[in-house]
Amino acid sequence: MSKQSHQDTRKQSQRIFQNGLRLLQQGKPEEADTLFLHAHQLDENNIDVLNLLGIRSYQKQDYKNALRFLNRANEVAPNSPQTLSNLGLTYNALFEFSEALHCFDLAIKCNPHIPEAHNNRGNALKGLARNTEAINAYQQALSLRPDYAEALSNQGVIFLEDGSPQKAIPLFEKALAANPNLAVAYNNLGNALTQLDLYQDAYECFERALQINNNYLEACLNFGNSLKKAKQFSAAIDCYQHALKINPSHAQTYYLLGEIYYDTGDAELAKTYLAKSLDLNPKNSEAQFALVISQIPKVYKEKEELQNSRNAFASQLKILKSIAPEKGAAGKLEKIIGRHPFYLAYQDENNVSLLSQYGKICIEHAKSIQNSVANTTAIAESSQIIKVGIVSKYFCRHPVWDAITKGWVTHLDPDQFEVQLFNTNGTEDIETELAKSKSAHYVNCGTSTQSAGHLIAKQRLDVLLYPEIGMDATTKALACLRLAPIQMASWGHPESTGLPTIDFYLSAKLLEPENAQNLYSELLVHLPNLGTHIQPEEVAAIAPDLASLGLNPSLPILLCAGSPSKYNPNHDAVFVEIAKRLGQCQFVLFNFDESLTSILKERLEAAFAREQLNANQFIFIIPFLKKEEFYGLMQKADLYLDTIGFSGFNTAMQALVCDLPVITIEGARMRGRLASAILNHIGLQELVCHSDIAYIDLVVELIQNERLLNSFKEKIERSKAALFNDLEPIRALEKFLINQTRK
Repeated sequence: MSKQSHQDTRKQSQRIFQNGLRLLQQGKPEEADTLFLHAHQLDENNIDVLNLLGIRSYQKQDYKNALRFLNRANEVAPNSPQTLSNLGLTYNALFEFSEALHCFDLAIKCNPHIPEAHNNRGNALKGLARNTEAINAYQQALSLRPDYAEALSNQGVIFLEDGSPQKAIPLFEKALAANPNLAVAYNNLGNALTQLDLYQDAYECFERALQINNNYLEACLNFGNSLKKAKQFSAAIDCYQHALKINPSHAQTYYLLGEIYYDTGDAELAKTYLAKSLDLNPKNSEAQFALVISQIPKVYKEKEELQNSRNAFASQLKILKSIAPEKGAAGKLEKIIGRHPFYLAYQDENNVSLLSQYGKICIEHAKSIQNSVANTTAIAESSQIIKVGIVSKYFCRHPVWDAITKGWVTHLDPDQFEVQLFNTNGTEDIETELAKSKSAHYVNCGTSTQSAGHLIAKQRLDVLLYPEIGMDATTKALACLRLAPIQMASWGHPESTGLPTIDFYLSAKLLEPENAQNLYSELLVHLPNLGTHIQPEEVAAIAPDLASLGLNPSLPILLCAGSPSKYNPNHDAVFVEIAKRLGQCQFVLFNFDESLTSILKERLEAAFAREQLNANQFIFIIPFLKKEEFYGLMQKADLYLDTIGFSGFNTAMQALVCDLPVITIEGARMRGRLASAILNHIGLQELVCHSDIAYIDLVVELIQNERLLNSFKEKIERSKAALFNDLEPIRALEKFLINQTRK
């Protein structure tokens, strides 16, 4: 080709490119793309065409071609800030943040005065979990353009994801003041307001984002997430279903639908949607973990589900073992390792093998976070005060605080132990103030596992205590890390953790059966008596209006205060047989969760119907009561019927405070022995049964023999004081901690 001919071709390519630009500006992207490709065929070195084809491929999520065009542009005209920035954008989209950062650094070196390059560099740094540097990069962008709405919004996201919505909200508001049509800022503001439980304001933000862009998938999903957090499950499902209309092949939407159906007790639908999510994105470890956990229903519809679900869980574990740990952002890994098969404990089986397999998988996935967290192996010298950290979400009025943690915090000897408390963003109340006053150090360490892990490790603790593992995702994720030389769990969730990072399990002599060590992956520690120091709580009982609750004061009231998950279908016949033998009685249950309670109610109705009985004449499900009214109801009740297989501790204690006899079965594992341990401790072994038949017989006998029932109430009144202010377990714990740290 002659030189003139070559120049003509280049000019023609540029004219076609300009025509394509006009079509693009007119909202005709497909026609424009055709012209851009034609221009590229005429002149493969047209830098403008290469850049635009690259950015158009990026916009269509065709990242392979985006890199092809942009890398060629960089070869033709090296050191172009525009090309390098576009390359950085593409690498960000591919989560290849180190490559992206390199491109933005080169772009800024070529021209340090482009705000977009600094903003996008901040996004790459954020992807690398270098948040402080990311904030500085956004600040640099804002120094070049003070009203740069995107940079303000991105800066806010850093604070939001770090658990500081109060710091994030003003930045989102400034972004919207600069650009009232920035949908992403409305979406982010909605997320921040959701974190603060300001749901109505959050909904308005998501609605505004969707008005600006009715195909804004992320805003639609976050709207659903906000509704889900507010327990408006039906509306949340509607949001997720609408998201499928926006993108019918979006794996994350199917994942979220699977999650919400599991939350509402529909394990079958949950498994269906999670499997579909994995079909669309087989590499999504988060969905794979969710699918494993969804094998275990929250409430069983029939007996057969128990063993079937257990077998399915074991099968899914084998698949999970084969999945290599994901190389993703820390936030995603935190969600994965924060998951726990919580409802496995409601199967009355030895779960240590399954939990140990699951725990080892979690530890593998936690390695990259572990490697980023400073590790301490320092052991205190004999002359030093022992530094004890406690990690929990519940330094507030809560059963875990009342039964376990409060005794540690208020009674560990301050001359020997320095107690530091790490709150994983839980509620703060008057009990929190007590916790602060009794500890050497208290901090809300937020919900970021990586940030909290750094913070805890820096304290160079001798011992780290977890009162409960499995009830809170952040606590569970932190427990997957080695943050202190000695790490211990206790029975806030009364089951082995299965985690190799937990060395000891603090239980009690009265709580455990013989040979209990084979139920734990940790070394079991038997503290004396109930293993805990509990203070009596003064509650001014208020007598409830029984008629307004649908209860008849002239008929026996049998209080059944367990959550729906605690009622194992193997024991449904206990209710039926008691009803048959008494003829008239009222089993009073509580509406913990409408969807889960309805599953239990339907199952009990079927059990009663099989014996030609109408469950509605015996089963009464009432709303939650204030504590004062609950105590008033216990004072009017005849018996408290403990759940079989997964016993209640705090509710049994509360019943005894009200002189209400507790009927229980002593189970084969600690979680089935909580109430029996309490009764044995105060010499009321007669109320402890060892079979369903004995349980039924005792309930019937006490209801039919008022004199015998009253004699037990009198025994409780005389003996219940022994349940409280027991310092023997605390002194034993101190001795154990000293021995372990002085080795």
